[in-house]
This record gives sequence, C-alpha cells and structure tokens, in this order.
Amino acid sequence: MRTVKAITRKTGFRICSRTAFCFYLTVLFFVYSMAMVYLHHSTHHGEVDSLQRELASLRSVANVSAPADEHPRVASLKSQVAAHEVEIIKLQDAASAKAGASALPHPVAEALPLPVAEAAAAEKSADGAAAGGGGGGGVDKERRNTVKAAMLHSWEGYKKFAWGTDELLPQAKTGHNWLGQGGTIIDAMSTLAVMGEMAEFRKAADWAKKDFQLAGKGDVSFFETTIRVLGGLLSAYETTCDLPEGCDQGLLDKAKEVGDRLLKAFDTPTGLPFATINLSNGRGHTPGWTGGAAILAEVASVQLEFGALSRHTKDPKYDAAAIKVFKILEGLHRPDGLMPLYIDIHKAKFTTGHVSLGAMGDSAFEYLIKVWIQRGGKDAWLKKMYDEASEGILSKLLQTSSAGHVYVAESRGSSLSHKMDHLACFTGGMLVLGSKTATNPEQHMKAAKGIGETCFQMYAKMASGIAPENVDLSSGELRAGASYNIQRPESVETFFYLWRATKDPIWREHGWAAFQAWEKHCRIPTGGYVGVRDVRKENPPKDDTQQTFWLAETLKYLYLLFSEDELIPLDKYVFNTEAHPLKIWKD
Repeated sequence: MRTVKAITRKTGFRICSRTAFCFYLTVLFFVYSMAMVYLHHSTHHGEVDSLQRELASLRSVANVSAPADEHPRVASLKSQVAAHEVEIIKLQDAASAKAGASALPHPVAEALPLPVAEAAAAEKSADGAAAGGGGGGGVDKERRNTVKAAMLHSWEGYKKFAWGTDELLPQAKTGHNWLGQGGTIIDAMSTLAVMGEMAEFRKAADWAKKDFQLAGKGDVSFFETTIRVLGGLLSAYETTCDLPEGCDQGLLDKAKEVGDRLLKAFDTPTGLPFATINLSNGRGHTPGWTGGAAILAEVASVQLEFGALSRHTKDPKYDAAAIKVFKILEGLHRPDGLMPLYIDIHKAKFTTGHVSLGAMGDSAFEYLIKVWIQRGGKDAWLKKMYDEASEGILSKLLQTSSAGHVYVAESRGSSLSHKMDHLACFTGGMLVLGSKTATNPEQHMKAAKGIGETCFQMYAKMASGIAPENVDLSSGELRAGASYNIQRPESVETFFYLWRATKDPIWREHGWAAFQAWEKHCRIPTGGYVGVRDVRKENPPKDDTQQTFWLAETLKYLYLLFSEDELIPLDKYVFNTEAHPLKIWKD
C-alpha cells in the first residue's frame, strides 16, 4: 500500500487525489505497467532460450575436427544473448523500482570458480543492489554485462580471424605474432574465468596444453613471456583447482616447461636475468641501447610467477632464482628507497640515476608489496623495501601542479621531469594496496585518490575522451605528450582498487566514462577493439592492433569494478602485473 500511495501522490491528478475512483484507477494503471514489464521480461527470456537452443544445435552438428564455437553463426548468437541479458537486467531494475522488490529470475552463467561459494553468495545478496547508476556497494549488473559483451566481442573476433597467433589485427582481419606463443589465448584465460565463461576458458586451456609448443622457439622477451604466459598458465591452473574436476595437471606441466626454459635467463655472473632468452638453446642477452644493462622492471617483476611455480611444483629452484634478484636490489644503494631504471647484470650495480614509475620502472615497485602479500606477509625485509620506496615516492616524486593535478614525476638525479606516463597510473592502486599496513594510511590513500583523479583527467581533457600515452604537466595544466592510446589498463586498475577501498561511486563513474570512450572509438564491428593514433582529435584515427592486455587486464579490471567484492577478494588473491590473479599463500 505504501508503494501504491507513493505512486498516487506522484501520478494522480490533484483534483481527484483523494477520491476512491482516482485511487483505484491508479492501482489499475500500476497493475497494467507491471504486467507489461513481466511480458517484455518473458519475451527476452524466450529469445535467450531460443538462441541458446540454436547454439546447442550448432555445437551438435559442428565439424568435430574444429572447435564447435568456430561455427560462423555462434559469434552472432552470443552477441544477441548478451544484448537480451542486458535488456532483462534493465527490466528487472524497472520492476524493482515499481514494486519495491526484485523477485524476477536472473539469467545464470556457469558458476565461476574463483571462489565459487563466495561469488554465488554475493550474487544472491546483491540482487537488490545498484544496477545502473554506479552507486551503492553491490553489483552494477548492466555495466558489468556490457563490459562482458565487449570481452566476448574481442574474443570472438580473435577466434574468427587470428586463432593461435599472438594478437588480432581487427581491421585487416588477420593475426600477428611477436612472441609466437598464442599470446591472446593464454592472456585471456583468467578473464574468461572471472567472467564465468568456462566453456571458452576450457577451450583456451585445451589449446595451451595441446597446441602450444615451445620446441624451435627462438629469442623471446624474458619479462613478457613470464608475466603473460607463465603467469597466465599458473593462474589458469589455480582456477581449475577450484573446479569440481580438480587441478588440471596438464596446465601445470606446461607452466613447468615454460619455467624451465625461462630459468636459463638467470645464468649470469650475478644471477640478474638476461632481457632476452632463446627458448631453444638457452642463450640470453641484454639490449645494446641500454649500454648492455638490464631494465629494472624486467628483472624485478617476475617473482610472483616463479614463486607460484615453485609452490605448485614443490621445486624451490624457481623461487630461489627469482627472489635472489630482490636480495641483490636490497643490498644496493637506493637513494630515498628508489630504484633507477638500468642495472648491470655482470656487476650488479645501477648504471643510471633516472627513476621512473612509468615505462621500464613501474612494476618493480609494485612487486615489492605484492610479493610480500603473496608470501603471507612474513618477509619483513621485502616490506621494508616497499615502505622505503613508497616513502620516497610520496616525499620526492609526488607533485601537485599549479592547476591542482596530483601526479608522479620522474627523477633524473638532482632534477625532476614533470611528465607522467599512463603506465604510472598504477601507482594509485599500489598505494591503496599498501595503505593497510602503512604507518600513515591516510597519507597513502590521499595520494592514491589524487593520482586516480589526475589519471581520469587524462581521459576527460582529451577531445576523444581517451587518455594519451603520457602527459606533460610542466606548465601546471595537463597536456598530451605522446598522443596515442593502446588500450592500457593502469587507470581503470587504480579505479578498481579505490572502489574496493572507499565504495565512492565516483570511481565507477570514471571507469565507465573511459570504457564508453573506448567503445565509441575503438570497437570494430566485425570483431575486436583497436587503439587510436591521436586522442586529441574528436574522431581519432585508429591503429590496427588489439593488445593482449586489453583482454587480460583492461576488461578484467573494468568487470571487477562493477562486481561484488567477493569476486577475487583481495585477502585471497594478488594480481600479477598482467592482472592474472594468483592465490596468496596461507601457510
């Protein structure tokens, strides 16, 4: 009765608002409206059922020698299913607003195993939570499903045109290799699992076990292969351990094979790894343009992966080799706790004073706190290194421009460079993660929020709504430096961490604005998303690469931004720098 009276007050004509006739007329109008909502809801469910039946039929007649979902009709059907599910959510929200309850049934995807019980409970409890405006602390289902539809559009385009290659070139409708390791397949596995697409996850896992071959592979990036391939395989293996059928030994065997070949990179006079390793003969080398030095991020962002490999294989050699790098760094002079970009792998000393949390430095700082978390928070020396580094960042690199933008500058010895890479936007998320155990958590959170807001302004101040690769703040204002965008995740990563910590809806709004700009300018109708060449233009020209981290990181963090906290809880998982969730060690 309270709801009907409220509707009467809002919709009834003033002249008859107190008459029985008007009251009953309003009740009839309300009942009619509810009937229409249920009718349209049933129509969408009927469409979903029909489409699902057609999917099942196609799978049953597909060529058994090829994956069933490669049938040309499947991608179209999946897109239609996603669209109907979004419409159902809108109708449920309308019904909830009118009836004051959420009694309509929900379409249920296959249960996600990360972890199943917590995710299912959270989904049930969040039925009445915010679903369209970014407010509240529960699931924003409409936005989450829209992000999922973008992931499926990216994945289906890759499957159609580039299966087995590293990257999709969406406009050329072909694939491209630079690692030669099926990069998109392995990088996408953990995101498919997070989104509950378990049939697609299993298809990718089967390829990794059966078709991904290392024999005959030449030179590869030690760092990129570790974070994308080894990290992706280990995260997928941990995912299967939560499935009813149990741990997939084939994935761990493949991860071990990759790890054994990568391990040879540590065969140097100091134990600091080569930048490039030949997967066939085990020979490594460092780039000439660095003067033969290794890059900080590439030697100090592999410890999560090699640690997890040791834990699962019960062979300590992988962890021992990787953690030794941090031990070497611990013993070097690090002014203000900060580590410069280049290090001599033969003499174990820094060869420059240039410090950056952007390109070439970024994830080395991130891994100090994350490796400490992964190992159960028991290695005091790692935490001390992170505390010293974070204090150096806050006291020496964190700046506020005359226009009020909070940013992370670069240090070149005695002077600062007032440039900030989009890559450095991860710093906000790192500070959130470390704030729980910081001596001054309020200072860390304030800095994280300031960085997060500046990273959003990188998007908002561009005509396209998309951020540039870096910005110049030397004038006080935020101006584009390198003006291209390649779908990087670091801003939405920080929005995700800030949302988890504060539940301030502004972070969901910022993430949604960035996603909408990508959706507007980067979506290719035939499948996939691309980067843009000049974000300063209202209609920026497109490039032709769908980055693997678009699927591994950017879309995953966006999906989690609009999901419940119980999906990948941060007291149970830590993300590697490619956003592959790895379990925290509890013993």
